[in-house]
Amino acid sequence: MPVQKPAMAVPMSQRNLRPPTTAQKDIREIYILVMGLTGAGKSTFISVVTEDSTIPIGDPGDLDSVTDKVQDYIVNIPLRGSNIIYEVHLIDSPGFDDGTVADCKVLTRIADFVNTHYKLKNTLAGVLYLHDITKAKMGGVGERNLRMLENMVGNDKWDNCTLVTTKWGCTTDPIGEEAREKKLMNKDNYFGEMLHNGDRTASMMRFDPKSKGRALDIIKPHLKRNFEPLISREMVDPQGPMLSLGETSAGRIVADQLEALEKMGTELKEVSESRQLLGRKFDVMLFEKYKTKRDKLMREQKFHRAGRWATRTAIVGGAIAATVVTFGPGASAFALEPAYETYAMKQRTDDKDNMAKLEKDYEQENQANLSPTGGYDAQWLRDKKIKSMDDLSDNYSMRSLSSLDLTPVGTVAESATEVASFAIKDAGIP
Repeated sequence: MPVQKPAMAVPMSQRNLRPPTTAQKDIREIYILVMGLTGAGKSTFISVVTEDSTIPIGDPGDLDSVTDKVQDYIVNIPLRGSNIIYEVHLIDSPGFDDGTVADCKVLTRIADFVNTHYKLKNTLAGVLYLHDITKAKMGGVGERNLRMLENMVGNDKWDNCTLVTTKWGCTTDPIGEEAREKKLMNKDNYFGEMLHNGDRTASMMRFDPKSKGRALDIIKPHLKRNFEPLISREMVDPQGPMLSLGETSAGRIVADQLEALEKMGTELKEVSESRQLLGRKFDVMLFEKYKTKRDKLMREQKFHRAGRWATRTAIVGGAIAATVVTFGPGASAFALEPAYETYAMKQRTDDKDNMAKLEKDYEQENQANLSPTGGYDAQWLRDKKIKSMDDLSDNYSMRSLSSLDLTPVGTVAESATEVASFAIKDAGIP
């Protein structure tokens, strides 16, 4: 009678151990910026989409934002009928009109994040601007921040924006809510201009916090998009004018606010801090230092992932082979699995912590660098700098339709040399 080989129970975590290939899983990272006034429901929206109940959400009527810095939350969205999985990074930004964080600081933090990812070639897939439908009036603050949104994105990219109304059903007057929505849609100084912009029209949707599916419907139109926001083309595009924050189209909105504060006799310290922020340019040297460290960490993490895969395969494969040869005793090799998984988990945690520390250090160093290049002069800004594409003087040349590419004619040669040096660095040529 033939000897029957013992049945072997392979842990579920170790079944189908073939390494993931492009044919099996195609993960695509995209970044979506979530903006809006304090209390508009940004954190609530992200909490519903990600099903993360730990995200802090402010109390109704609280005017102070619970988000005082740019934060990244991830949700994975598989594309039905394909091997594609979108790793969607929802960027929760601080609210404008915040009693804790001035608008100037909020714009600075958003610009730093967007510009850094622009340089890392992680372009935005869209911008969601949330608005509380229970608000009876838009108000000057709301209008000013809409102008900031319009000028940060650029009117040639408004089709990448979704204007999201929130808090439906939170009043006892549903007819009034419908009327406010129509007013938002039709008035040019509200959503009207962005919704009627030819073939570059923004979209408008409602957010229902009771339905994750409907919340995902707001995100899904952006999955296959990517665009370069105007503020990045103005500040960090090596082919562009490389402006300071206060010289950009969005920054000028804040600059106007600063001038109004000065006329009202606002405290000198507050005005001085705002001037410093508006005078900042993107720190290319600091970014290159950060990118070098980041690339090194990413290579190490890739090596660690490959090592973990090889070790798991060796443990399971060795145990299976030993079991077949010894008719059972070799199965004890599976005892190595829990110990290794403990080590692997610690390695993953360490990798994640190291990257988080690097990003935090970069953010802190970036925020601490308040030495403006050339300073900020409201009168010079108002009289000398470019206000729109139609205002270009003869001293500037348009050399590309893909971005602003505004370079003084006399410096085209120097700019070409700079572009070549960037290309050489990207290719890894010493």
